[in-house]
Order: sequence, then C-alpha cells, then structure tokens
Amino acid sequence: MSDPQPERAQAGPSRFYKRPAERPFSPAERGHVTLIFGSLSSVHDRLLKGALQGLGYRADHLATPTRRDFQTGREYCTAGQCNPVYFVTGALINHLERLRDEEGLAPERIVADYVFVTVGSCGPCRFGMYEAQYRLALCKAGFEGFRVITFDKKAGGDGHDPGAVGDGFEINLRLYRALLNAIFAADLLNAVFHQIHPYALDSESVAAAFEKCLKECETTLRVKDYVAHPGWATRVLRPLTPLKSAEDLAQLLHQLRDPDYVRMLVRCRSIIERDVQVDRLRARPVVKITGEFWAQTTEGDGNFRMFEFLESEGAEVRIEPIAAWIDYMRHNLHGVARDRRMVAVGQASVGLLQPLRRLGAWGRFLFQDRLLRLTGWLMHREYDRLRRALGATVPPLTGQLLLERTGDPYYHARIMGGEGYLEIAKNIHAFNKGQAHMTLSLKPFGCMPSTQSDGAQAAVLARYPEMNFLPIETAGEGELNAYSRVQMSLSEAKTQSREEFRQALHDVDLSLEALHAYVARHPQLRNPFHPIPEEPGSIGRGAHFVRYVARLMARDPGWKEWQRGKTGILTDSS
Repeated sequence: MSDPQPERAQAGPSRFYKRPAERPFSPAERGHVTLIFGSLSSVHDRLLKGALQGLGYRADHLATPTRRDFQTGREYCTAGQCNPVYFVTGALINHLERLRDEEGLAPERIVADYVFVTVGSCGPCRFGMYEAQYRLALCKAGFEGFRVITFDKKAGGDGHDPGAVGDGFEINLRLYRALLNAIFAADLLNAVFHQIHPYALDSESVAAAFEKCLKECETTLRVKDYVAHPGWATRVLRPLTPLKSAEDLAQLLHQLRDPDYVRMLVRCRSIIERDVQVDRLRARPVVKITGEFWAQTTEGDGNFRMFEFLESEGAEVRIEPIAAWIDYMRHNLHGVARDRRMVAVGQASVGLLQPLRRLGAWGRFLFQDRLLRLTGWLMHREYDRLRRALGATVPPLTGQLLLERTGDPYYHARIMGGEGYLEIAKNIHAFNKGQAHMTLSLKPFGCMPSTQSDGAQAAVLARYPEMNFLPIETAGEGELNAYSRVQMSLSEAKTQSREEFRQALHDVDLSLEALHAYVARHPQLRNPFHPIPEEPGSIGRGAHFVRYVARLMARDPGWKEWQRGKTGILTDSS
C-alpha cells in the first residue's frame, strides 16, 4: 500500500511564505506616493525627511517606536526575531492603521500611495530576515501588497531584486550627497546637545534651542537646490573618472565648496550660543555608547530610553555617529578588494600570460583601493567641515584602519556581521585615549554578532581589568533590571569622575567658590562652544575646566585686582 502523504502534500496550495511580486516605484508616482522610513534618532529622521522632500519626494518618518509598537510587532511577526524588527514593524503597522482609522484612508489607497523604504542585507544573522518579516506582517495586518523597498547596506542598491526599486528612485550622487549631509548634520547636533544636557543651567532653554536648530536644518534641507549643472570642464574630465555621468562629477565638485550646509550649522551654533548657558564646574561621568547599530541609535523603548535615563542620573552621554558606521562599511570594501585580488592572483594559470593576469589583478586592486581611500578622505573632510561649523567640540571620526588594528588581536576584521570589530575596537580606543569613564554596549536580546563580540570582550577585560564595560541586552521588557545593572556600573564611573574633580581642585589650589566667582565675571566661559583643552590624566569635562579656568585666573591681573579690592587679603607680592 502506497503512502498517501505525498498526495496530500501536492493536493493543496503551499503554505510556505513567498515574497510577493511588487509594483516598482515609478517616476510618475513621485507626486502622490509617500515614502515612509525610520526609525533612527528623532534628529536623523527629521533631517532625512527634509532632505528627501528637497529632492522632490513625498516623505514621512515613523514615530519613535514604543512598547505598544513592540507588542504589535510581536503579534504579526514570527517568533524568535530580533527585537528591532518587532519595534519597527509595529511602528509601521500602527502608523498605517492611524492613516486608516483617523484619516479615513481605505487600505487599498494606503497600499497604492505609501511605500516603506528601509535598509537590509543578506547578513549572517536575523537582520537578513527583516525584509520578509515586514512583508509578512503587513499582509497579516490587512495591507497585502504594501511595497517595501530595501536597499542593501553593503551594495547601495536593492539587495534582492533591482527591478523592485523601479525608476522612481534616482540612485545617483545627488541622492547620496543629500542623505549623507543630512546624516552628518544630525550626528553633530545629537552629539552637541548630549554634551550640553548635563551642564545646562536651564533645561527648558536647551529644549527650545534644540527645536529651533531642528527647524532651521529641516527648512534648509527642504528648500535647498540640489541640482549641480555640469559645465564643459566636467564633461571633458568625466571620462577620466569612475563616475557615471558629468552631473555626478559636478555634484562631487560642488560638494567640496557648497556653503549651504556649513551656513546651516553656523546658524544653529548662533542659536545655541544666544539661548543656552552651561556650568562646567560639575563632576559628570562620561558614558560611551556602543553596541548593535539600531539599539545604540534609537531613543525610545527599543533601548529602554537609555540616553534619557543616563542623563537623569547625571551622566554625559557620548554617542556614536552614524557616519562612523558608514565609514566602517566603506572600509570593509578594502578587505573585499584584497580578497578578490588574492583569488585572482591564485587562479592565474601557469603560462606565458600568467604575469600579465597577475599584473592585471594587482592593477584592479590598486585602482579600487585608491578610490576607496579617496572616498574615505572626502567623507572625513566633509564631516570635519560641518563639525567645525558647529563649534568643533565634537571629536572627529576615528580612522577605521586604526580601529581595525586595535580590535584585530581580539576580533578578526573579516568577520563582518553587525558591527564587526567596532564594538571591541571602540571600547579599547576609548579606554586607551581616556574618552570615557564607562562603556555601555546596547544590543538586542540574542543578537548573534554582539554575542560574539561580548565573548571577545572577556579577553579584552582580562587584558584591561580596570576597564568599566557593561553589555546590556534590550527587549520589550526588563528595563528595571537593565537600569539596576547600569546604576551599579555608573556608580563606579561617578566615583572616578568625582575623584578627578577633587584632584583637579587640589592641584590648582583653588576653591570651587573662587572658580564660580571667576566664571560669573567672564560669561564667555558659559558658552557651550568655548574651547576647553583636555588635560592628560582626566576624562571628565569638569576636571578639564577646573584646570583651564585656573590658568586663566593665574594670567589675569584684573582678577587679582578685583580680589584684592573685594577681600583685602591679597598682598602686593601675590
């Protein structure tokens, strides 16, 4: 008797999920189709929205994901996924349901007039499954056929089907330039305000200045003219470059001298200088944030609102810029080029043409390598240009070759999943350079690359036993346990920062009251952008400031005259 099981399996339709065919995004749809994206930090989302609108797209971003979004994502996604996919999927579905329920749009209209744009990859972990989860959940939620456009984080195009993007997206240097400048500006604004928060005299004025800066940047990016008209010189020179068109070359040359982004951040700096004052005579521990990309970037329940919690505990938060992650992806292409060169040289057949084939492999490698180096130089140059426009208080991007060599003894550079060697390298670099009292690594529960990194961190901590490093896994619940663990490590960082501050006061032999009196008579010292030189042996901004003000006081004869008249205790010899 034959087994009937195969017949039953063939009788009905397959129950396996298959990626649905999607309509490409066409140029004719730009005027009425809205691109939805998110969720990074609120600053990144708002500035990227402005840049996309400036390029002629209708764009909107998701709200910062909440625990309610997480529960919605858990309802519609399969079990065992990385928690960023739950948060983002839930935020997307809740956003579409608000369009349906509050604005009265029919599901068919939503499917036709909205597109979700995100980043994906074929990566080694659950990140490679995000795209399928988005589509599956949208189908279950009643938005069957909703389009999801995924750009490969490694290749820059659609990671699965180039035709799915369509011609509606113009993938060119104009798009990359607009988005990169928006990301750089958002990185710098985030970093500056995280520097300000622990020392601000008035938190309400900081919040108001923050909103003014965001509106200034949004307006600039939305109304900016992104067109660069190629002239005869660019048309002549274009064949000598790897760029596809004369307009791309014109975009590149225009970027090198474009004043709009610099002026935008100069105006932000003026707003902050006018509206915000700080008191740096405070001992504040510096906490460096590392970890998985999304968990260290989001600001909501996806990482337990950790930045807000740390600042409420009196810490100065030092976040990682997205620009550093982009630079890391660029730097990884050096390794890919080296691997391909080795394979090509090894496959060169023995014979008269072998030297020519090897020479060709070396030539291709050198061209790619020099092009990547030039790209890295341009990226650092433009980031520094904007950094200087916003006061130059934010550190420059750390060179990726330095980070690779720092992390390589503990984590091989060619293991490229997630943040790769970055978590290890940034932790060691921050410790060696005295950049933080504590390093906090945030990652989703069960994140494979971060789990590997945490295993390697054990060897790092054995090598540097005095290092204050804490890994925290984030999920939709468990924030009280996370806060408790952070407080225990943060107490050690607070003790170190207070000791640095007391030692600085002892070294300059001045009282805190005298320093406050001097700062009160010199209001420029309350400017958030007043340059404070960093002293070796100290990490906290307060200790640096004590030594800096003490040197100013020692060189200021007017201060001594004021003190003599005020107290009558200074002698002529003093």
